[in-house]
Amino acid sequence: MPAGWVTVLQMVPWGEVIKNAPKVADGAVKLWSSVSKKKVYDETGSEISDVILASDPEAVEKLEYRLQAAEQTITDLQAQVVQSAEVIKELASQNTQLVAQIESNRKAVTVLGVALAIALVAGVVQAVVLFGA
Repeated sequence: MPAGWVTVLQMVPWGEVIKNAPKVADGAVKLWSSVSKKKVYDETGSEISDVILASDPEAVEKLEYRLQAAEQTITDLQAQVVQSAEVIKELASQNTQLVAQIESNRKAVTVLGVALAIALVAGVVQAVVLFGA
């Protein structure tokens, strides 16, 4: 099972991910800024003054009910957009941190690989000196 994850991680173009991480974070911050500035409307709404349907009071009630339902739906959707933008901002921040940690780990593995290669060469040289002479 771990070998499958290693294969998947090797297929990820980490150079592109690292290069684009700041763009993703900036985009999330811009989205959060634009969404958080939008006003959320309250449930009171506005009065119907231009439309007068005196002949059918039931139609007026239906329209008022539909208007209230639409205003509530809009309010709910605006709240969801703000929450979604906040989640996206958090995910972008976490993505940036993850990419930085992966880059740090990649450098550490490279250094360890070089150190291992040097130790291996030194071991081979030592073996040749001890057993070859």
